[in-house]
Amino acid sequence: MNLSKIADDNKILEIRVGSHLYGTNTPSSDLDYAGVFLPIKELVFGFQKVEEVDLSIKDKTEAGKNTPNAVDRKLYEFRKFVKLAMENNPNIIEQLFVNAPNIVYINDAGRALLAQRHKFPHLGLVQKFKGYAFSQKHKMVIRSDNFHELDNAFNYLKDYPEQKELLIELRDKRLPFIKFTRDYCVIGDLNLQKGIYVKKAVNMIEERLSKVGNRKSLITKYGFDTKFASNLIRLLLEGKELISDGEIKFPLSYKDTVLAIKQGQWTIKEVLDY
Repeated sequence: MNLSKIADDNKILEIRVGSHLYGTNTPSSDLDYAGVFLPIKELVFGFQKVEEVDLSIKDKTEAGKNTPNAVDRKLYEFRKFVKLAMENNPNIIEQLFVNAPNIVYINDAGRALLAQRHKFPHLGLVQKFKGYAFSQKHKMVIRSDNFHELDNAFNYLKDYPEQKELLIELRDKRLPFIKFTRDYCVIGDLNLQKGIYVKKAVNMIEERLSKVGNRKSLITKYGFDTKFASNLIRLLLEGKELISDGEIKFPLSYKDTVLAIKQGQWTIKEVLDY
């Protein structure tokens, strides 16, 4: 069963999402698409199920960033999309309020879906949008000095020959990226128990660094991840608009604020204060 062809042939809606939808796109912005397709009867009554189909074109630089040839494109099965919209998932419910210039494809079923958009928002969106926003905040606040300490520690510890040695045993080595307090081994913004093994520390540092993604250049340049910061503020303002007006209007009326944060024109203190 060719799920990619099924999704593409049975789509009812496809739109541009991300910065092009928000109005914060620049000449170097990636193209991101999302949409909805109706399942064929084999996917409804058969044993194979599918909730989403990724039709993206992957093309990344050595640093892990998308090249201009990369295209993010995902189509959701109708029932999955509606379920997420009913839960007021921020990434999904905003698609229901797409403006006409960002609609790439739509048919009668797609128009019927968008016509019901005002029935989806409910009070639960407050916690949903705040939850998504503050997950961005958690990823944002890894500062440049913390990042470099974590990165240096990871590169040193992953090659350390005694992976089952206790972390506290490294105290005498006076490593510049590890601070030892009475209770913890401090690496960047991680407080690690002294009694854990080096191998466990490596795994925890790697997990923390994974939240940085491919945005090391932003952290080095601005001292924090400005893309996560712009997502934080955008989500809070979108949620506020949706709970106040019952809809989100695109392009966003506060797009200049979001773009200024993304381009590093705000400090991390200004973002957090805002």
